[in-house]
Amino acid sequence: MKKMHSINRRVSRTIVAIIIALVASTVFTTVLYLDSRSQYEILNQRYSLLQSQFNTLQENYSLLKNSYTSLNEKYVFLESNFNTLQTNYNNLRTDYEHLSLEYNRLRDNYSTLKSSYDQLTLQYNKLNDDYSSLNYSYINLKSDYSILISQYNSLQYTLKTWEQLHIGTTLATYYDYVRANIVTIGGYPLAEEKWWVFPSYYKMSATFAAEIAAHDAGQIYWPGLENGSHYYDYTGEYSYQTAKRILSQALLLAGVKPGDDNVTKIDKIMNFTNSIVHYEHRLIDHMWFPTETLTFRSGDCTSFSILEAALFEMVGIKSAIGLFVNSQGEGHAMILAHLDSLGKYEYYYYPDLTSFGLSPGQWIIIEPQYNSIYQQQLYQDKWISQWKLVAAAEVPYGP
Repeated sequence: MKKMHSINRRVSRTIVAIIIALVASTVFTTVLYLDSRSQYEILNQRYSLLQSQFNTLQENYSLLKNSYTSLNEKYVFLESNFNTLQTNYNNLRTDYEHLSLEYNRLRDNYSTLKSSYDQLTLQYNKLNDDYSSLNYSYINLKSDYSILISQYNSLQYTLKTWEQLHIGTTLATYYDYVRANIVTIGGYPLAEEKWWVFPSYYKMSATFAAEIAAHDAGQIYWPGLENGSHYYDYTGEYSYQTAKRILSQALLLAGVKPGDDNVTKIDKIMNFTNSIVHYEHRLIDHMWFPTETLTFRSGDCTSFSILEAALFEMVGIKSAIGLFVNSQGEGHAMILAHLDSLGKYEYYYYPDLTSFGLSPGQWIIIEPQYNSIYQQQLYQDKWISQWKLVAAAEVPYGP
């Protein structure tokens, strides 16, 4: 019994020990489980985080893979370009080496060329100075040449007009013959000198002036004097034919055309006459024929009037010689033109001069010493208005 009791106590102790062991094991296991579960949850959280990071990395990987593929393609393209550029570089380098050699050769020649250039520069500067001096002289000479050409042309024109318009001694002496024989007073030739002092000379002087204008325009006059002077025998033509030929040339030089209106014709004749004839006093004041005035390029108021009146008649403008005096006792000669008007210009006129022996109708005063009707319009109020008509004679020209 004692032995059984002892076994029972040992069994009990064993059981207790087992129970304690089981309890301890359970506690340990529980503790271990709790600890493991905590770690599991921690690991599970870390796993979830790592899983998320993995997914992100997976996506980044895909993107990087795509980028890599694109970059790899670009790399291949760039590598190809690089190889091409490398080849070009090698070729350029070869060219550079050749050019470098050429450059070195040229640089060796540069010093020689520079020296030559400096010498040429000095020579150029000297030549340029010489050129400037010569150019200045050339400009002066050119200016002098232009002046001389202008003078030469003027002289040529003067010579040409003189050759075409001058008269010779035969016609000049014929005019003297006429003046000595056609009009006499008391057995002496009629002189124009101071005709305005003697009223009895007025009409006679105006008539003679009109007749010599008609003669040079080509009208047959004084046939007895033509025969008595033997002019035709010496020249083969009559004096009025010679004179008309010269006056016809004057009209050509004046530029008068058949189609010109009367105002244009008058303007051209006035301009031409005053371009070659200037006013000049004469010591022996007798009346000059138109071609005499052209030959000497000078004359007084009567000379201007007779010349232009003859030219007016030749272009179809009926004219008369008018003699005038003023309050100071001075005499003057002007032209009277048988016209209805002077176009746009203002003018002085007589509505009728039949009392002076002229044809009926209006007679316009023309001052032959003006170079145009326009110039006459500018000054006529002061100049023409002072003169009083004392004698007039119509140029007896034409049928």
